[in-house]
Amino acid sequence: MFPRDDSYLVKTRLLDGGRRINEVFYPAGVRQELHQHTLASFSFVACGRYGECIGRQNHSRLASTLVYHPAGEKHAVAFETDVRILSVEFRSPRTESLESSSQHRSDLVAWLGARLEREITRSDSASSLAIDGIIDEMLIEGSRGRVLTEERRDARWLVKATEYVHDNFSEAFTLDEIAQVAGVHSAHLSRVFRQKMGCTVGEYVRRLRFEFASNQLLSTERPLSEVAHDAGFSDQSHFHRLFRTRMGVTPHTYRKLHKHR
Repeated sequence: MFPRDDSYLVKTRLLDGGRRINEVFYPAGVRQELHQHTLASFSFVACGRYGECIGRQNHSRLASTLVYHPAGEKHAVAFETDVRILSVEFRSPRTESLESSSQHRSDLVAWLGARLEREITRSDSASSLAIDGIIDEMLIEGSRGRVLTEERRDARWLVKATEYVHDNFSEAFTLDEIAQVAGVHSAHLSRVFRQKMGCTVGEYVRRLRFEFASNQLLSTERPLSEVAHDAGFSDQSHFHRLFRTRMGVTPHTYRKLHKHR
């Protein structure tokens, strides 16, 4: 049984145009029964994984996913792991082109999400302007991703391949192993995966490792060396260098800035 609905609002910020951005943390096992929101919103899943039911459709929301919900849409949610979300609510009709729920994942979405995370920690005179610009870019990317989302539903083998990668991202494996699980040729898998997911399999694995490491930095006090090892990085030095390049700060600074209390 899931415990009662519970969540923790880490911070909220009002933006121009009647928009508001919330950073929210949901503990693993929390369940939200069927409900709806009066405002349209999109959520960037910063880390974690959860399931969502809309009508008769069940969806898996993974880290670095952009999820859009129109106003009044009924949905139920079950959080499979600790989840941290950046949620933007809209009071103005700037999202009319998105008439139904959708989700999109790509390298651009992950990059924009990382930028959004950095900007909400700042309070200088340009931060609100920067946040508004990032939000608009994410909405545009989400709109473009709707076609990819529809096509992805038909690629059942791609789901199998993606699930295998998620289950084994910290281990060493080959394209041939993934292709065997999915039941397709490795060359076909490589080409279609890049088209549908917006990145290569290797880039996708690296993203999952960063997401796991980021979640560990926020939810535990484990040493950086252990986090790096369990995420699949060769050593702490390698992890430190790649993390700083991708996130703009060191793992230690990231933990200090974003850790939920």
